[in-house]
Amino acid sequence: MIKGLWSVFLLVLFGVPNANAADLDSKQQDKLQATVMSQNLPLEKRIRALKKLYADQLENGKINRSFCVWDMLGKAGPVFAAVDDQRLRSLHYGLNLTLVAYKDEDSLVDALTSGQCDAALISGSRALSFNRFAGTLEALGGIPDVQHLQMLMQVVASPKMADKLQQGDYVVLGVASLGENYAYSGNPALNTFAGMAGKDLVVPDNDVSLQALAGQLKANARSGGLLSSVDQFVTGQAEAMLAPLVAYHVAGAGKAQAGMGIMKMPVSQSTIQLIGRSERFPIGLAQILREDFLFKFDNYVKRVEKERANIAASFWIDVPADEQAREQARLRELRIALRDKGVYDPLMLKLQRKIRCKVDSTRNECLKPVE
Repeated sequence: MIKGLWSVFLLVLFGVPNANAADLDSKQQDKLQATVMSQNLPLEKRIRALKKLYADQLENGKINRSFCVWDMLGKAGPVFAAVDDQRLRSLHYGLNLTLVAYKDEDSLVDALTSGQCDAALISGSRALSFNRFAGTLEALGGIPDVQHLQMLMQVVASPKMADKLQQGDYVVLGVASLGENYAYSGNPALNTFAGMAGKDLVVPDNDVSLQALAGQLKANARSGGLLSSVDQFVTGQAEAMLAPLVAYHVAGAGKAQAGMGIMKMPVSQSTIQLIGRSERFPIGLAQILREDFLFKFDNYVKRVEKERANIAASFWIDVPADEQAREQARLRELRIALRDKGVYDPLMLKLQRKIRCKVDSTRNECLKPVE
């Protein structure tokens, strides 16, 4: 059972009645806000301040929010199960969540933008349209592995980044790992990225990054829904695919034909992000939720690794070191191009480079940075 920040947060926040926040003058509100946002203070003290600051969010001693959850298997899927488990535990602490499962992510996004959902758990590629900073976490080649991602998330969860996680009417409430995005090959002869030129390649239609990569590879790219893309690949309608590992787990495992495989070089990270409507999640509440997501980071990673372990070793296609170097250079060029087009956030790309250099200071980009 997941314990820690979330349980303490709910227990303290909803334990007893509060005075109306409107009774506080601006100086008191500023002091409470500073307390909530300070990670140097004990969590209990921050929660007490949060409780006073946002007392007007309570309805009959509870806070009611609707969470819409994207899970390719709907209510039967692992993502929805994890959120539903959270809902059941939260009832004991006074948080009343109404959960709605969506298999179709387009419908979920429509529900969020129309106000039917207070928050929605969506793919990182779709999150890009709600928050450029957090959406850039899935920048091509920007984060080599989950260890780099965890280090970066510690930076992102800092209160100093709160303003970057608020964009327009929406705020990022948390980020979790869903593995990586990969290139998939439909036959043994197609074992290099360069070999995809001229080949029929399926790409999710809502992933700007993977669409850009398909264009750079000069493949005959065909766009479609995520599950449709996987189905076209595993049934042999396309020779190659760019897609998240989790999509293959859900729609492709057990259906792959002989000779198919995954090129063992992730092209980007795959994430799931909780996007909330700003008026329903003020800055302090959003900050505490982001810290709780970071606290549970390892739990999400373990779920992904459990699924990864089911992939046969023979299904992975080794990519030679020299080709990996060439492809990393290609991905860097694409990152810069997408940054210059206003798709990627420059600060996030800079943070990613700093994390890469912290892990390996011998990288050439650490001496001659271009991001």
